[in-house]
Amino acid sequence: MKQRIFVALLALALVPTAASAIGIGLGVYGGPSFPILQSNAGNGAQFGVRVPVSVVPLLTAEPFFAKSSLGDKEDTFGGVTYTRSGPDVTTFGLNALLNFGGPFQFYPFVGLGSSKIEQNGAEDVTETTYDFGLGFGLSPIPKLSAHIRAEFVAIVTGDTSRKFGNINVGVSYALFSVP
Repeated sequence: MKQRIFVALLALALVPTAASAIGIGLGVYGGPSFPILQSNAGNGAQFGVRVPVSVVPLLTAEPFFAKSSLGDKEDTFGGVTYTRSGPDVTTFGLNALLNFGGPFQFYPFVGLGSSKIEQNGAEDVTETTYDFGLGFGLSPIPKLSAHIRAEFVAIVTGDTSRKFGNINVGVSYALFSVP
């Protein structure tokens, strides 16, 4: 019985804090993408859109869309050199950010999504994506913030996975927030 009372009091104490933290934003980002241990792709570029939704003061849920176009790769087989086009990767997912700070933010994040890999000469693959990383943000004015993130992405393809490292720079604007 004491546990239930404690949980109820804790929930009541958090309600005003959670209500003041609710907010929805819109962000865009871009940057380089680096394939890790892949012989069929070179470095490329990534861009996307994020919709950060502040749930409670320290937690943000962030649906996102990402598109990356990786670079071509030259291979030599049997004395003949050929160029293989790099894959295009389209991802839809959801990140969870643990925010620390005010005008200057630090946040680790993890995410889950679905990625489609398209490459000439290979069958299209759609699989589960896992990502994690660290982000830093700076908010020079109340509704606008700039971010830089480093992330590791793994797309599970059967018994193996395709891995990427991304460095993204972006801006976010708070569309709606409850004071």
